[in-house]
Amino acid sequence: MSDLHDHDHDHAAEKGSPLSEIDLRVRALESLLVEKGLVDPAALDALIDTYETKVGPRNGARVVARAWVDPAYKARLLADGTAAMAAGTTSTGSAPSRRSSRRRGSC
Repeated sequence: MSDLHDHDHDHAAEKGSPLSEIDLRVRALESLLVEKGLVDPAALDALIDTYETKVGPRNGARVVARAWVDPAYKARLLADGTAAMAAGTTSTGSAPSRRSSRRRGSC
């Protein structure tokens, strides 16, 4: 692609940027949608937060890891995955915290 074309965006960040090409494209698209008033930045932030903390792949990995170390949770998960995930409790009845798992040396 030639640098000699007529449109309004900055090519300076493309060379030597720590961001990948896809990250640059996402940021450009987000900026354009917000600028044109098609997307509310607060709504977009809420959507991203929901994906990252409630429905994203990290949560699936957490469920698998927990089933691996908690046989009772694994049994509940295999019997009724939706109910086991909705309950969100370990076999002892308390939800595991990130902080406690970090103290055990997983991070």
